[in-house]
Amino acid sequence: MKIYSRDYTVLTTEELKEWEILKEKEVVHKSGKFEVRKNKYREYPVAVRHYESLFPNNHLDIVDLQKIDQLSELAEEFHELIYNSTSNERSILNWIREKSAYFIIASIMKGPYNFGHHDAFIFPEFQLGNSYQVDYLLVGRNSGGYEFIFVELEHPNKHITLTDGHLGDAIRKGERQVIDWKYWLEANYATLYETFNKYKDPKKSLPVEFMKYDSTRIHYAVVAGRRNDFNEKTYQLKRQKKSEGILLLHYDNLYDSAKALIGESTY
Repeated sequence: MKIYSRDYTVLTTEELKEWEILKEKEVVHKSGKFEVRKNKYREYPVAVRHYESLFPNNHLDIVDLQKIDQLSELAEEFHELIYNSTSNERSILNWIREKSAYFIIASIMKGPYNFGHHDAFIFPEFQLGNSYQVDYLLVGRNSGGYEFIFVELEHPNKHITLTDGHLGDAIRKGERQVIDWKYWLEANYATLYETFNKYKDPKKSLPVEFMKYDSTRIHYAVVAGRRNDFNEKTYQLKRQKKSEGILLLHYDNLYDSAKALIGESTY
C-alpha cells in the first residue's frame, strides 16, 4: 500500500525544469571534465525527492522532519489516543493512516536501531504472500545496506501483562504473529521480489537485500500496552526477547521516540 495520493514515479514539466536549474546551481567549480558540486537535495521539489528514491510512493522524506509544529501536534494527538480507554489497535492504525502520521512508526528505526539515515521507507499493510499481513514494514538503509523491521501493533490497554509482570495475552499474541512471519520469511523470502517490484521505481533495480534472505537484516517489533504495564520482570523478558530478535515496545516508547525524531536531520 502506498502512503501518498500522488504518484511520485512521474514528475511534471515544471518539476523537471526546477530540478534542472537546481542541478546546475550545485556545480560550484569546473575544471575541464572535473566538477565540484554542493548538494542541494533538501531544496529539490518534494516530488523530486520522492522520485529519486527506490520506492517513491513509500519514501519517508527527511525534510518533513523539520515541520516541527505540525509533527509536535500529531505526537500529542497520538499521546491522547493511546491514553483513551476506548482505543484499540485498529483505531490507532486508522488514525495513523488518516493523519499520515507515519513518522511515529518510523521513529522505531531512530531509537533501538541504527539504520534509516541514508534512506527510509514505510509500507502499511504489507502482504507476505497470501498468508499474512504485516501492520507496517519499515525499510531503512545505512552504510551496510538495507535492513527491515516487521511491526505488529497490539492493544494499548488490555491484557498486556499479568500482575507479576509476565507477558499477557496481547503481547503473546503479537509474539506468535511475528514468529509465524519469521518462519514464512525463512521459507519464502525470495518470493517477496514480486511484491517489492510493485512498489519500486520502474527505472531502478532492486538491491540484493530485497531478494536474498539474510536473518541479520531482519528485525521484528511488537507494540502493546503503556509504560505502567511494564515492571522489572517485564523488562527482563523484554531484554530476553530482544536477544531472540523480537523488540517489545509499549506505546509510550513510540511517543517518546517520535518526539525525539522531530527536528532531526534524518531518520
